[in-house]
Amino acid sequence: MADKFKAVIDEPELLKESINALSTLLTEAVFKVTKSGLELRAMDAANVAMADMKLLASAFRTFEVEKDIEIALNLSDLTSILKRSKGTDSVTLELKDNQLHVEMKGGTKRSFNLPLLDIRQEQKIPSLDFPVSIKIKTEAIEDGISDAEIVGDAIILEADPDSFVMRAEGNSRKAEVRIEKGNDLLIELKAKDHVKSIFPLDYL
Repeated sequence: MADKFKAVIDEPELLKESINALSTLLTEAVFKVTKSGLELRAMDAANVAMADMKLLASAFRTFEVEKDIEIALNLSDLTSILKRSKGTDSVTLELKDNQLHVEMKGGTKRSFNLPLLDIRQEQKIPSLDFPVSIKIKTEAIEDGISDAEIVGDAIILEADPDSFVMRAEGNSRKAEVRIEKGNDLLIELKAKDHVKSIFPLDYL
């Protein structure tokens, strides 16, 4: 018996931006669909970055699945399809005949079919214990990355109990953004000690 799944979302930008972010790291992906929503956790091809996404069922107007299933898709193709949606559209995702049927309803009604891939999630996902937890407004991260791109090809992220710092160094140049605890941009900062990591900008 074929797996059944149907979801309707009235805010397509939420779905579009989530899939677009994943497509910068992954070319193919296996989504786990449960009654709680859409989930994905996978490493990129170089085993450098891990993508971890959960789109809750509550984000959709309709979310119907009879049992936990996996849906394997080409993310580049899915991203191209979702880019055709408009902010006022409602987008329906439905499994039909071993394909993902995508329908957009707004001023017009458009539909696309995307074949499912025959792949399995074989990557070993590492168990990670993070010494720092930070919640920060997107605009602050975007500013830090933009500043770092002027200086080099990597960004240094540092945190301690009182502040979060983004900086880059290269060719006698330096850029730094420091956000102290209590700043409205820094929603939450949990750090017991000083922690420092370096990340290539290509992955951010």
